[in-house]
Amino acid sequence: MKVLKNIFFFLVLTISINAQVTDFPKLKEADFPGLKITREQIFDGSSLWGYINGGADIFLEYGFDKLLLQEIESGGLKIKIELYRMTSPSSAFGIYSVSHYKCEDKIKSVYYSCITQYQIQCIVDCYYISIINTNGSIEEQELANKLIGKIITGICGTNFIPPQIFNNKLLLAYHDQLKYFKGMLGLQIGMMEWYDYFDGLEGFDVFVLPISLDDNSVYVAHIKFNSGASVNTFLSRVGIELNPSAKYSKSEGENNFRIVKMLNNNEMILVEGKISISKLEAFAKQIW
Repeated sequence: MKVLKNIFFFLVLTISINAQVTDFPKLKEADFPGLKITREQIFDGSSLWGYINGGADIFLEYGFDKLLLQEIESGGLKIKIELYRMTSPSSAFGIYSVSHYKCEDKIKSVYYSCITQYQIQCIVDCYYISIINTNGSIEEQELANKLIGKIITGICGTNFIPPQIFNNKLLLAYHDQLKYFKGMLGLQIGMMEWYDYFDGLEGFDVFVLPISLDDNSVYVAHIKFNSGASVNTFLSRVGIELNPSAKYSKSEGENNFRIVKMLNNNEMILVEGKISISKLEAFAKQIW
């Protein structure tokens, strides 16, 4: 009886693992001639530590479901494919926004994508996808492009849509630089200069777009908090006193100026830059 129970448990576990794997838009050896899958493994929130160790924290902060890892060989070339399934398209975008740097090209069919010599990154629906080659050779890059094309054709869902303000025509040219944070780890990686604004606060969503205005850096942010107390703390830290009768409020520092427009009790637009307050106000009026 004990042997039968063990066999039953093993069968249930095998079926469960197979169901998890087939649930992903994964590659199959039959997809390309000569393709061999040398490793295929699923990681959940607890086992992710065993794969990327300290790097697991940032995925969990954004909202992580599962990772499908595939390592493949084809014609002597080796490629690693990581399909991170996040809890939402915005969570997938968040990871992508703090992970890509110095992109050399894009996937034509995927708006948020980044191609470099050694890696392809993109988001489709709730998936953050990373394909890494070993040597950066032309052959490896061409193979990686074929693999990503096959993977994304197997994904149907809702694409990430940024907050409405970033659709303004004055900001569209900077979309590749948009970042999304929902915790302190993300801010540490992508916007350390704002760390003190949010330190100790819980429950926030921050979209930040850096742009250039008159050869100066300006940040446009859409910020949402879960509580009024966090709103008050944040505004105090950036030197803003709300004027209920005004459309927006501003703070004039020595080298840095800020303008805040409240959208509702917990949601706001923040524009910050090292330019004159008059120029910052003129720009702010054009984008909201």
